[in-house]
Amino acid sequence: MSGRFCPECGAVLEPHVVAGEVRGHWRCTVCGRLHYDHPMIVVTCFVACGKRLLWVRRALPPKAGAWAVPGGFLELGETLAEGAARELHEEAGVLVPASRLDFYMVGTITFINQVYMAFRTTVESEFTLPGVESLECAFFSREECPWDQVAYPEVNEAIVQAYDDLDSGVFDIWHTEMTESRYQRQRVRQHLPS
Repeated sequence: MSGRFCPECGAVLEPHVVAGEVRGHWRCTVCGRLHYDHPMIVVTCFVACGKRLLWVRRALPPKAGAWAVPGGFLELGETLAEGAARELHEEAGVLVPASRLDFYMVGTITFINQVYMAFRTTVESEFTLPGVESLECAFFSREECPWDQVAYPEVNEAIVQAYDDLDSGVFDIWHTEMTESRYQRQRVRQHLPS
């Protein structure tokens, strides 16, 4: 926890000890409140129009000017799909109801302390309207994608998987674990034909 002071009363925080074991959170030395450092939850959405995926060029740091799949942090009171739909609308002006988003990927990114939940959907038109967080928006095929200008190349394998699934028309559900030393992806559920 940054500052190591209680946001409630201002007193010093100490590591919380339970049954002799130091836990990964803090306890206030005066009011006794517990304070947790949790991974942040990122919600994102892979939006396809034909064989092209929607990308936004970031206007804000970090990585301003680089391209990314629309997404951001889940806010209080939102479901995962509501957060992904909100981020999609804020960044690209694409309005898709949360009920039209299909769950697609879940993963951990340990080196930046994040958990991400990815959804997917399709649209009939490539119309976008960049929001204040985006310089521009565009739909790119795999070949058109500006891979050398991607904001977070650490997650490129997940994006390649999205293009693979788009090409095959089969969308499984995936679980990924990203650490500084490895990227592991496994199928959680195989797509069943309807």
